[in-house]
Amino acid sequence: MNFIKIKNSIELCDIGAGDSEKQKFIDDLLKNTKCKITGFEPNKKQFEKLIENENKRYFNYAIGDGTEKEFNICEAPGMSSFLKPDINYNKMFHKFNEWGKIIDIVKVKTKKLDDVEIDKKFDIIKIDVQGYESEIIKFGQKKIKDALAIQIEVSPVPSYENAKPFPYVYNQLENLGFDLHMFSKIETRAFAPMIISNNLKAGLHYLYQLDCVFIKKFKIINQFDEEKLKKLIHIMFYGFKAYDFVLFLISILEKKTRNNETQNYKDLIKTINMIKK
Repeated sequence: MNFIKIKNSIELCDIGAGDSEKQKFIDDLLKNTKCKITGFEPNKKQFEKLIENENKRYFNYAIGDGTEKEFNICEAPGMSSFLKPDINYNKMFHKFNEWGKIIDIVKVKTKKLDDVEIDKKFDIIKIDVQGYESEIIKFGQKKIKDALAIQIEVSPVPSYENAKPFPYVYNQLENLGFDLHMFSKIETRAFAPMIISNNLKAGLHYLYQLDCVFIKKFKIINQFDEEKLKKLIHIMFYGFKAYDFVLFLISILEKKTRNNETQNYKDLIKTINMIKK
């Protein structure tokens, strides 16, 4: 999208960076636009797998409430959390109690998101912390409020002990000026003992986990300056393929710049297959 250029890099905050290699939207942003990542991963083994370069830097501590806390290392690294997996809930699904078995407990230092020192504001914040989302938001309200978009993994029914339910997290973000825009990933699970297509991770209808994309409320977006609009256009186009919303954003941008970018964009999307497979 060469006709809409951003002056400065998109600053992406990656909280729970151990799964970054599996996050296609991050990879797409790095490949297609100017993007710099600041990531945080408390699990030492996961942290050591992360590769830094001029566009990616990582820190081996957790974002939290600013205190030292016990971190539960699980059999499956992606289930590790400050919270303990809910055994009674997870036993309804294949393998989760095996994957969520706590094999070690380590003390880790945490830092409030609002206390993280960074030269520029974060434009997009990705949160993947296994049930600990509400605490990240609680102690990071200033930086989250400054962001253009949030990508956050949640469970409609909490799968960790003492985790706040999704409606609670939703209300936290709404109070900071965000609306839910889309689900970038939907994970279903089959209730045991049924197995779908010999795949223990497959499901039919039950929503086990969601990756949600929140964006600033429309009334706030309408007040964005030119650079913020362009950054959000790049995030939603390259990161989340929200082609209709991008056209809407371009219409707002045109009112500010007096440039006619609509036709350029319409010509571009003619070359894109917008049907999800």
